[in-house]
Amino acid sequence: MRAQCIYILTGIIFFCSDLSAQQSVSGKVYSSINDSIIIGASVLNKKTGRFSGTDNSGKYSITALEGDSLVFSATGYEPDTIVVQFHMFLVPVDVTIGPRVISLENVEVRSDYSADSLARRNMYNDIYNPPGITGRNRPADGVGISLSPLSHFSKAAKQKRELRKRLEKQEQEAFIDYSFPEGWVSSLTGLKGDSLKLFMTRYRPSYDFCRQATRADMIVYVSDKFIEFRKGR
Repeated sequence: MRAQCIYILTGIIFFCSDLSAQQSVSGKVYSSINDSIIIGASVLNKKTGRFSGTDNSGKYSITALEGDSLVFSATGYEPDTIVVQFHMFLVPVDVTIGPRVISLENVEVRSDYSADSLARRNMYNDIYNPPGITGRNRPADGVGISLSPLSHFSKAAKQKRELRKRLEKQEQEAFIDYSFPEGWVSSLTGLKGDSLKLFMTRYRPSYDFCRQATRADMIVYVSDKFIEFRKGR
């Protein structure tokens, strides 16, 4: 009888542990500008390294435990962090993030891209500088390397590599915003409102072009596209 009780108690402990491991936080991510949903936002559990992203309806779901820190980020927005509390497993947790502050200098509107980029890399340092297949386990004598294939090909490591790709994509989009700012384009073309938004979407340059183009190149680009835009309206 005693052995049976121990068996049942052990089963309950494992069952509860399994439930704890499978808890998740879910909800939607919104923009503080107009309360619209944000598609493609990243959600990182800093403690476990797991990450998720919002779908086409702005929804996210990520595995977490009480006390974990979840970081929400998206291109053009300041990252925000929440600490998981027990009630968050029971109800949807909607998160609102604000836009990155843009500085105004004459008619040129540009964000502090370098500072933003550095802040992102500091926040996600473990993601941008992964240990690699050696697992940072180089022998003390400095000769040879110690391979850690299990850690390199683990699910957590794969998720970190996927998150790094996502962050690099966000980095590229942020640089395009920096090189092709809405206020500056408006000052060159005189476009406002919906016409400006349409122009910005239709003629958004590629990351490679922005990296190679000088400010003079960008002025020529905007001017040429504006002529094309007026003909097509």
